[in-house]
Amino acid sequence: MRSLLILLLAATSFAEPAKPDRVLKLWEGKPPGDFTVPGPETLTPPKPTDKLAIARLTNVSEPRLELYVPEKPNGAAIIIVPGGGFGILASEHEGSELATWFRERGFVAGVLQHRCPTNKLAKPWEFPAWDTQRAISLVRARAADLGVQPDKVGLFGFSAGGQVALIATTNPRLYPNADATDAVSARPDFLMLCYAWHILAEGSLTELKPEVHIDAQTPPTFLAQAYDDKGSLAEGSTLAFLALRRAGVPAELHIYSTGGHGFGLRPNDTQAPGDWPGRLEGWLKARGLLAK
Repeated sequence: MRSLLILLLAATSFAEPAKPDRVLKLWEGKPPGDFTVPGPETLTPPKPTDKLAIARLTNVSEPRLELYVPEKPNGAAIIIVPGGGFGILASEHEGSELATWFRERGFVAGVLQHRCPTNKLAKPWEFPAWDTQRAISLVRARAADLGVQPDKVGLFGFSAGGQVALIATTNPRLYPNADATDAVSARPDFLMLCYAWHILAEGSLTELKPEVHIDAQTPPTFLAQAYDDKGSLAEGSTLAFLALRRAGVPAELHIYSTGGHGFGLRPNDTQAPGDWPGRLEGWLKARGLLAK
C-alpha cells in the first residue's frame, strides 16, 4: 500500500514540470571543443512504472541555462547541474524542481543543460565542466541585468552533476577564453553537492579523483547523501568533507542511513533524506543567503 501511495504522489505532484522564465545560450556560435551528438535533442517522458517519474534529456549540442526568476529576488543566484550518468540529463527531477524550490526563496535559479551525452568520452566530465564554468561567468557578467549580486553566485550538483560541479569549482578555467565573458571569475561563491557520483579515485575508498583539487580557495560547501547509496559511495562525500576541513573551508555534511541514489526532492519509500532541503535551507540562512 505504501509503495502504491508513493507512485500516486509522484504521478500527481510532478505531472507538470515548471517552465523556465528565460533561457540564456552559453556560447556565441559553436562551443569550444570537438563535440558531436548522435542525433537530434530528445526529451523522453517518464515511464509509467518509474516511481520517481524521471524525464530524460539527451543529445544536447547547444548548452544553455534555463532561468527561473523570482518575483522578489534576494540578490543571489544558483546554477543547478542535473545528474544522469553523462548519458542523459535528469533535467526535471534534478533540475527544474529544485530550481522552483530556489525561486520560491528568492534565488534566480538556472538549470544547466550541458553538452550530452559524454559518457563514451575519455573524460566524460570535461565538456560539462567547461559549460558549468561558462555558466558561472555568464551569470556574473550579466549580474546587473539578472538582479544578482556578483559575489552571490552558487553552484549545485546532483549525482554526475555533483562530480562536474566539484571539478569545475576546484580547478582554474579548463577551456581557452572564448570572449569577454571569460574574463569574469568562474568559481562559485558557495557549493552544494547531493549524492555526488564517482568522486572517488578509480578503485579507491581513500582518495578523491585526481581532477578534484580542494584547497583554501574552495567556497563553503554543503554535502548530502545516503549511507546505502550504491551508485555514489558515502566515502566520496566524507573524503570531500575532510579535505574541506583540512583546507579550512566551512563545510556541512549529512549522511542519511537510507535513501539510496537519486532521491532528489521526490517522495520516496524510505524514511531518510526527506529533510535534506530543510537542512540546506538552514545552511543557506547561516551563510547569510536567506533571511532568518
